[in-house]
Order: sequence, then structure tokens, then C-alpha cells
Amino acid sequence: MMWFGVITLTALCSAILAGASPQQVPWSDSDIKHRDNAFDVFVKHFSNSRAGTDTVLQTQISSLYANSSIVVTQDYNFDIFRYAAGSGESIVIRELDDIESIKRAVFVKPLRRRNGDGIVGDRVVFGGWEVAWGDQEFKVIVATWPEGYMQITQWHVISDNAQAAHQFIQATARFCSNLRNVVWVFEQGYWRADRELWQSIQDASWDDVVLDEDLKKSLQGDYQSFFKSEAIYKKFSVPWKRGLIFLGPPGNGKTVSLKAIMKEVKVPPLYVKTFHNFAGDEAGIKAIFARARAEAPCVLILEDLDSLITDQNRSFFLNEVDGLENNDGLLIIGTTNHVERLDPALSNRPSRFDRKYTFPDPSYAQRRDYAVYWQDKLRSIKEIKFPDALLDEFAEKTDKFSFAYMKEAFVSSLLIVVTREVGHVDEPADFRTILLAQIKHLRDEFKTKPELAGASLTSGGGGGAGGSGGFHRAEMMRFWETSGIYGDEGMIFRYPGMDM
Repeated sequence: MMWFGVITLTALCSAILAGASPQQVPWSDSDIKHRDNAFDVFVKHFSNSRAGTDTVLQTQISSLYANSSIVVTQDYNFDIFRYAAGSGESIVIRELDDIESIKRAVFVKPLRRRNGDGIVGDRVVFGGWEVAWGDQEFKVIVATWPEGYMQITQWHVISDNAQAAHQFIQATARFCSNLRNVVWVFEQGYWRADRELWQSIQDASWDDVVLDEDLKKSLQGDYQSFFKSEAIYKKFSVPWKRGLIFLGPPGNGKTVSLKAIMKEVKVPPLYVKTFHNFAGDEAGIKAIFARARAEAPCVLILEDLDSLITDQNRSFFLNEVDGLENNDGLLIIGTTNHVERLDPALSNRPSRFDRKYTFPDPSYAQRRDYAVYWQDKLRSIKEIKFPDALLDEFAEKTDKFSFAYMKEAFVSSLLIVVTREVGHVDEPADFRTILLAQIKHLRDEFKTKPELAGASLTSGGGGGAGGSGGFHRAEMMRFWETSGIYGDEGMIFRYPGMDM
């Protein structure tokens, strides 16, 4: 393998992130003559003028390895460390002793305080590695620098075989571009990978969904058969796409059913909270369907259709749904609490949304079944007495309650029981008395606090990057896509956003 000469750190790179206005100083032949390693190229460039950093680095590193092939990429999906850590491929990476690296220590706080103390890793500003990939060997030099709002990362893959270098870049970027164990959420104009939403979906189960059995079986059969029926759709020359609308008052199972579907289907789930984009709703809609087509087959969830569709964006949205471009493999599920607000062109045209599923307020039998569900959950808690007689009493007193309201009754009752158990309240009270009191309390709030009935797949607006302006937000997206969500899949290598 090729080896660098021994390199000595001759200057600190404090100007790397300073962004000072440089004077234009051209590179001379004498500069090239006296530089004999990639580190000096990087340090000298950032210690002086730096217009066209990407071009300077590429040409100067190429001059150092004139007898080798240099393949350069700035693709933010290319990350040799994440590829080595998670792909299972035969790849070995060794930091070169002969090249001096520039690194920044980065602390990554855990998503939750109880998950530990976080970790400290390295964000590499400049570095070089020897890479063995299968029977191929490369040298890889990487440099990262800011330009305006953007953070540029440029990789130089040095080898004797340009075709092998391209194959290595393709394999690495393909693996790194497919994030695992996340749900892609579109809001505020961009897609973000949501690990916590994926985590919450793993707890969903159709066993926990209390619906009319015929409705549940029909719904399950609908989406299950769709993803198995591509050949049948093609046989009859029908576009392989399906549109469903979940409608009904809030809090009656639409959200938990969506979670159960997203967990069960073995295709990417895409979740849309808003069409808003810094360039307008049309740009947002275009980005949403472009991503869905790229991920197909997939399930595309549009929350609160009646709020998403407006007079201004309706025509553009319908054109995308109708598939002026190929929509094969898209299962589109829209939800609404107000079907009467939907445009008839959306709700009454089968080629757009083929089937509507109504989630009404639960019947007496369903309310009793829901009480049975809680009776079974609480059976092992000896402090709680839940007699069968309470099942009918609960069902009678919760007329017009949604599932969300009924859940609130049980949860608030259990909180009172817990408070009494830890000694904050002296007066004893049996579970029946507490539960019925909470039902009465919720009945009184029925009209004044309707938000108790609402539910959403996500809460709190998610973890999108801050800032404003299209280019800044788009670049910050790279931070969220490539850091902090991989768990044990790989080490921290770089944050393509500014110093965080």
C-alpha cells in the first residue's frame, strides 16, 4: 500500500471556521514544489487565502499523487465509518500514523436523561485513513470547512483503480442513505428522520385497538392485500396505488390504527404533518410525492386532510395524487376529523381515495369491551378492585365518550390511586368511586376542553433543526439525517451542520 511521509503539525487551524474575508493570493509553482503532503496543502490553504477550497484541495492533492487515481465526492451520504460499523461488509479502516489529523471533540447528549451520560466523539476537520474493502485498498483523505450557511465535506479516494473507487463510493452511499429504525416525517418544509416516533410505533398492536371486528378485519385485509397484489393490478392495467381515508370524531382509534399499520407493513412509512415549505405549499407537495415515489412501495400518511388541502394548493395536490408521474406502490392514508370540510373532488372520486373508514364514537358494547381491556390490565394489581359489575356501570355512564376520553378516565383514576398509595392523601377510596368521579369530571369538561379527545402520531413538533431560511434549513437537515440516531450502528464521525 502507499504511505505518506512523516508529517509535522506546523500551524494551528484556527482560521478554519473563522470565515474572514481573504485576499486573493494565487498558488505558485514554488508552493507546489515545497509541499510534499496533503496535510500541508490543507493547513497552508486555510492559513492564507481560500477561494474555491474544493478545487484547490482536489488539484493539490492530485498533484501529490500524480501516479494514482483520485476520485472526489461531496455526497453527504458517503461515510466510511458508518458503513464499516453497520453494513456487515468486509472493511477495515486504520488511521494513518503518517498523516496528522485535525479533530474537534463533540459531546452528544442522550435523547433522555435516564439513558445515560451521553458520549464524546470526534468531528473530523481533516484526516486520512487506509481502507481495505474486500480485495481493494484505498487511501481516503477528508476535509470539512464552512462556506456561508453550508458545511462542505469533501472526500478524496486515492487508489490505482478508479472503477473500484466508484464502486466503493456507491456501496457506502447506498448503505448510509437508507436509515434504519426511523419514520420519515415532513414538516416545516423538509423531511426529518424521527427515531422516537418509530420507537413508539413498536409498542402498537392490533390487540390494543378496540374497534368493531368487521371494521378491523376489513381494514387489515385492505392494506395487507394491496402490497401483495402488484401483479393483479398490472394484469388489469390498473395503476398500483390505493387511497384510504380515516374519518370520524377525534380520539376513536384512527391514530392507534395508523401506528399498528406502520408497524406491520414491511415498507417505509412516510408521515406528513404539513405541506408548508419556504418556497410555498406546491414545493412542499412536490417534495413529499417525490420522496414517496423514490421510496415506493411505501405508506404515505397525510394527517388532517381537511387542514392540509386549501383553495390555493388543491389543484396541485390533486395532480400529484392522480399520478401525472408514476405513483405505483403508494398506499396513501389520509385522516380527518371533519369529512364535511373535504372537497368532493377528493372524497368522492374513487381513483384518488378508494375507501373511507369511519371511526365513530364507540357503542355501548365497545365501551364495555374497553373496560374489559383495562380490567385485564389491572388484574394483577391487588390494591385495585375491579368487579364485573363496574363494566356495565362504566359503559352506561360514558355515553358519547371517545376512546381518548375513556382512556383519560382510567389514567387519571390510576394517578389518584398512586398518589394515595405513596401517602400524599389520607382518605381511602375504592377504585369504583374514583373512576366514576373522573367520568363525571370529564363529562363536565366535555365541551370546554375538546383537546382531550385529540391524538397525533407525534407530539411537541418533533426534533427538527432550528434556524430559518431555505438553504440554512436544508443544510441543517443533513445534521439530523446523519447524526445522533444510529445508536450502536456506528461511531460519530462528522456533523455536516455548523459547530453544534
